[in-house]
Amino acid sequence: MQNKGLREVVKYAYENVAFYHQAFNRVKIKASDIRSVDDLLKIPTVTKSEVQKNSKSLIAKGVALDQCTSERTSGSTGVPLAVFAQKNASYLLKANKLRHYVENGGSLLRDKFVLIGLRRLPDSRTNVARSLNRLGIYRSTRMCLQDPIEEVLEQLVNFEPDVIKAPASILMLLAAEMEKSGKKVRPKFVWSNGELVDSRSRRLINSAFEVEMLDGYACVEAGYVAWECSEHAGYHINKDLVVVEFVKDGEHAASGESGEIILTPLWNYAMPLIRYRVGDVGTPSDESCPCGRGMPLMKVIEGRLDDFIVLPSGRIISPIVLLSVFDKMKGIAEFRIIQEKQEELTVRIALKDGDESDVLSKLRGRFADRLRESMKLNIEVVDAVATEREQDKPRCIVSKCMPREHFFYGG
Repeated sequence: MQNKGLREVVKYAYENVAFYHQAFNRVKIKASDIRSVDDLLKIPTVTKSEVQKNSKSLIAKGVALDQCTSERTSGSTGVPLAVFAQKNASYLLKANKLRHYVENGGSLLRDKFVLIGLRRLPDSRTNVARSLNRLGIYRSTRMCLQDPIEEVLEQLVNFEPDVIKAPASILMLLAAEMEKSGKKVRPKFVWSNGELVDSRSRRLINSAFEVEMLDGYACVEAGYVAWECSEHAGYHINKDLVVVEFVKDGEHAASGESGEIILTPLWNYAMPLIRYRVGDVGTPSDESCPCGRGMPLMKVIEGRLDDFIVLPSGRIISPIVLLSVFDKMKGIAEFRIIQEKQEELTVRIALKDGDESDVLSKLRGRFADRLRESMKLNIEVVDAVATEREQDKPRCIVSKCMPREHFFYGG
């Protein structure tokens, strides 16, 4: 099934997407040469920067962008970009987001859900979704991670959720606040999303919520790629929707051998991405999970979380709050945030077209909205943003102000 889906998307991309038609011709490859996942090594990879620079030529001919959904990556590697998909694909992805939850024994009929997201959004649910909610099916609410963490915890205590889904950094802040306040939340499921999780963070979250957290591996460009089950033997790959390659020295890595993760989504025909380098490192596994599921397993190499930012008041905010500044922000090619002093932030940006007139004022407004405290903001426009690399993962938020006595300090 996966190979069939791969052949179809490769053929479509060659015939309808200028970027891939030219890329295939350069290496003298025809779409018919790609019969299986093993053949993908014949095709050049594409980076986030290349997608950003060639966004127009990556849209399939005949696709009306006003009939597509548009998602913008958080820029967690310092390079934000927009991804377009046709609406039927977006429906498929929404259903796929529930797969890992249902597979782990969750109940859409009984459980109450909380999604802690980047911002408050207007209620965009369909009439069907609202009717189901009134009937007690898929009861959900959204909380804003920009709110003070003590307010978020109070909302959770009052709502008594069965399921909490939030970035790992927010779960850690909640863990710290529960430790400090003595207030407790006891959900059946805690799901981490949007950030890589290290083993220390996992232990702290598990201890605070008294439940073994589950993690999902996803990105805007490919949707939900893989997810954990309660056995924690690895991440089950959704191979019916995405091809995951692990590449080392130009070859597919063997089981147990680390390699760069390269993704080919099988669902996006508006803006196909073939052999997309997402910027993570992982390990394929030929082991069978004790849960008995047939989906293959992978393990994501632990990545260092971007640093928490400490505000002048002493309040600590998640790095994902500042990443949200760059959501749907046009004109920025790369960025990096550095905190040397508690009362000051430095933001380095590289512009796409060199026009900074609009960008700088918008940035200042967005940072003021996210920080909600008076703080000196230095914006430096540079030709290219140099990023530290740890375990081959760009780190775009660096703070030297995290107090060592804080119990999730990573120093």
